[in-house]
Amino acid sequence: MVAGTREKILEVGKREFLAKGFKDASLRHIVKEAGFTQGAFYGYYPDKAALFDALVSPAADGLIEQFKAAQKAHFDLVDEGRADESGSLSTAYLRRFVGYLYDNFDAFKLIICCSGGTRYEHFVHDLVELELEQTARFYEEVAAQGGPENRISPELQHMITSAYFTAVFETVAHDMPRERALSYIEELAAFFTCGWEGLLGARE
Repeated sequence: MVAGTREKILEVGKREFLAKGFKDASLRHIVKEAGFTQGAFYGYYPDKAALFDALVSPAADGLIEQFKAAQKAHFDLVDEGRADESGSLSTAYLRRFVGYLYDNFDAFKLIICCSGGTRYEHFVHDLVELELEQTARFYEEVAAQGGPENRISPELQHMITSAYFTAVFETVAHDMPRERALSYIEELAAFFTCGWEGLLGARE
């Protein structure tokens, strides 16, 4: 096959998905625009979903790994008796996450705005669920070491966490310039940190 076929298909596929979303993107148009036959396409990807996956999975998997590393760092704080530093650690990792989003901007634009009908359709929701699961474990460990218990209802915790993650990904959804996004998430972190502290203090 012609050298560069895969790269050409990825390039054209990305444009098509960004313009129309996964559901409305035309595989026939992608192949035609790339200047190859349908058979050449199937030599690389079995279907349109596999092409979409190839465009976004490296970035998505990388973010999940960073997210898990952040969670481990929070549990390390508990082990070291420094759980009260969790808020500042969260903000530090948020800066890393947003930098990573912008280093892989097109992939996350596809995930956030164009992934309906793919396994990435609920990517943000899945992150929220992972965060809630790890947060519950975090507070259990804090309480086991004599710290305060988390008395916030699961329903409220879910709503606040979902709002937080949605707000972070709005930077990508609205094509916010990187520098503006970095400034925005500092304000966002301050807002949610104050909110959590006020809410937890009110429940003690």
